Amino acid sequence: MKSVLREIKLEGGFNFRDLGGYQTKEGRTVRSGMLFRSGNLSRLTESDREIVKQLGIKKICDLRGMDEVERFPDPIIDDITWHHTPILSEEKMLGQVGDDTDFADQLRKTKPGELLMNLNQHMVTYKSAFRKVFQVLLTEPNHPLLFHCMAGKDRTGAVAALILRILGVPREKILEDYLYTNETLEQMAVNFTEIGYNDLPNIDQDVLDALFEARTEYINAFLDEIDAKYGNIDLYAKEFLGLSENDIKVLKSHLLE
Repeated sequence: MKSVLREIKLEGGFNFRDLGGYQTKEGRTVRSGMLFRSGNLSRLTESDREIVKQLGIKKICDLRGMDEVERFPDPIIDDITWHHTPILSEEKMLGQVGDDTDFADQLRKTKPGELLMNLNQHMVTYKSAFRKVFQVLLTEPNHPLLFHCMAGKDRTGAVAALILRILGVPREKILEDYLYTNETLEQMAVNFTEIGYNDLPNIDQDVLDALFEARTEYINAFLDEIDAKYGNIDLYAKEFLGLSENDIKVLKSHLLE
C-alpha cells in the first residue's frame, strides 16, 4: 500500500509532516491540514515561517523542557499561539543533551536503546503532560495544530500515537508514521550540529545510533504499556487522561472526514 506520509520540506527544519491521510478502522480518514508534527523549529528561516503560516497552523505545542526552550526558542510567528506543554516535566529531561554529564553517564551504563525503551514505556504515566496537549487541541479544535520536540521522535511520537489511536488509526500505520523519522536523520544531524545539540563525547556510536534513530521497539513499548496497564486506548483516554465521550466526539468530528 502506498504511504500517505506527507513531509513538508523546510530550509531550517526537519521531520515536519502532516498527519492527514491515515485511514481509521471504521473507514474514515484523518483530515489533512489539521495535525502537524516536527523536530526543532529554532532554525526556521523567514521562508519556512511563511510556509508554516500558509499551512494555516494556529497553535504550536512545544513538548520540550524549559532548558531546551531557553536554549533553542521557537520563532515568533504572527497569528500563531505558542503553548508550552512539556512532556517530560515530571522528571529529569532527556533533552538536556550536550551539557548534561548525568545523561551521558546514563548512556554509557545502559545497553544501546535501553534508555529509550524505558523512556517510552514510562511516558504512559505522564497524565498532566498529555492532558495539557489535549486541552490545547480541544480549544478551538477547528484550528490546525503543530506539536514538536527536538528530534520530533519520542515525545512527538508519543503525542502522535495517542491522537491517532484515539481517532482509530491502526497500530501498523502509527508505526509507519513513527519510523519515518529515520528518513530525516541526515537533516536532523545537520540541524543539531549547527546548534551544538548533539555533542556527546566518549559515547559509542551504536549507543548514539540508538538514541537518534526511531526504532519499532521504542514506540511499541509505549503502546504496549497502555494496553498492559489500562486494557485499551479508550480506557486510557477516559479513565487516565480524563477525556470525556464528548471530548473524543469533538476530536473525531474535527479531525476525521
